[in-house]
Amino acid sequence: MRDTKLSDSLLAGPLRFAGGLSASAQLAVGGLLWLLCSLAISCWVYWQLEAPTRKPTAASGAALPFAVAHKPSGAHDGGLGFDRALALESVDALLARTLPLALPQAQWQQLPLQENLPVETSQLPSGATIPHIPAASAEQAAYAATYASTADLRQVIVSGPCAPLRLGLALLQGLRDQNPVLERAGVRTEVRWTPQGTLEVLLNHLVYYVVSFPGREGQLSDLAQPLPPEALAIVIDDMGQRLESAEALASLPFPVTLAIWPRSPHAQETAGIALTRRLDCLLHQPMEALPRALHGRPDPGPGALLTSMSAQEVQTVLEENLRILPSVIGLNNHMGSAFTGDISLCRTLCSMLGGRGLAVLDSVTRPDPQLALAAREAGLVGLARDVFLDTRRDTAAILSALDAAAARARAQGMAVAIGHPYPETLRALRDWQDKDGVAVVPLRRVLWKLAQDGAAVAARSYPANDNMEKE
Repeated sequence: MRDTKLSDSLLAGPLRFAGGLSASAQLAVGGLLWLLCSLAISCWVYWQLEAPTRKPTAASGAALPFAVAHKPSGAHDGGLGFDRALALESVDALLARTLPLALPQAQWQQLPLQENLPVETSQLPSGATIPHIPAASAEQAAYAATYASTADLRQVIVSGPCAPLRLGLALLQGLRDQNPVLERAGVRTEVRWTPQGTLEVLLNHLVYYVVSFPGREGQLSDLAQPLPPEALAIVIDDMGQRLESAEALASLPFPVTLAIWPRSPHAQETAGIALTRRLDCLLHQPMEALPRALHGRPDPGPGALLTSMSAQEVQTVLEENLRILPSVIGLNNHMGSAFTGDISLCRTLCSMLGGRGLAVLDSVTRPDPQLALAAREAGLVGLARDVFLDTRRDTAAILSALDAAAARARAQGMAVAIGHPYPETLRALRDWQDKDGVAVVPLRRVLWKLAQDGAAVAARSYPANDNMEKE
């Protein structure tokens, strides 16, 4: 017998469909409706999130903007991505501050943005022609793809006396200091040298700044090369007294760095020889030495920094010495066993070097030098020499010291040796052959590698009279 009460209640209920669907069919239809509603909601949410990045494309008819195509992994929540305006404003201001500090005697010109030719056909300062798309090769297309749009690319031409490396070092330091602002803009920065000898600043893997140094490309192109795994840089102190020494050193089969006394009679001419031969220069900064037991206090010479000086006096002397030698990439101390042992004085000196892109090489004229440590504290590239070559003015001993420097480079990956323009040293440098093949490189390559790594060779403590220069 049929249960009419149950049957009638179902026929009269609101969920009873025409045609009398079964319970399983009703469940399937309900599930399908839920799935369709969920899909509609998901599409609406996606449309709302993507709308801000589609609007510029719809307005201009151009390709997807950089903020979408190159959204950094560290972008802010909320889909803000790359704030191009904030990033460019920050780097523009940094470049404007850095140029006169790092290259004080140079002249520079920024090409107006409206004068830039279209990126597809322009001859960029790096010397590479950006081909019309489709490109002639995959390599050219990839190179072209690293450049920002014409409206954003900044091109700067620098001429006059300067040390281009200093601009690169100063920009690296400045970008580190501005990291909070750049993170807020959702941008990652990179500073690099190209094989064509230009300096580029990249924002999220696109080149937005190109700085060219006409006539200096040959000296700068090697900065684009990776540092060899075993690299030795050789610095020759006390330069500027005789031009013959500079000419002899420039004729060696490998590069050396000339550390020039700023007040020596041939300081600027020596710097000119270095520039012509693509060699690096350092300011060989005289500093106060400790007194000797029997001979009193050695005289460091004119233009020296003394422990009795005020901060203003230190800055006055330093500024004048740097004015004489605008092409130096850094400084190292001449004598200085008294000055470099005082951490407060070293910090005062290094604080005056900020923003200039100058590196600091501690010559290590005492067992516990503080100069390299103070430089690193100030955010500079600071390193210490590893070996003195000619504490004994004997050719055989100097050859052994060169072997020791090469061994240090093999053990550490890099090393710095310091010598002097003695006849015995010049003879040893001409005769030396490293059988294990350590690469003798310009000091600039070591400094650039350290700056990129954000590290520096630690100042080492040396026992008294062990490989110490006699002041």
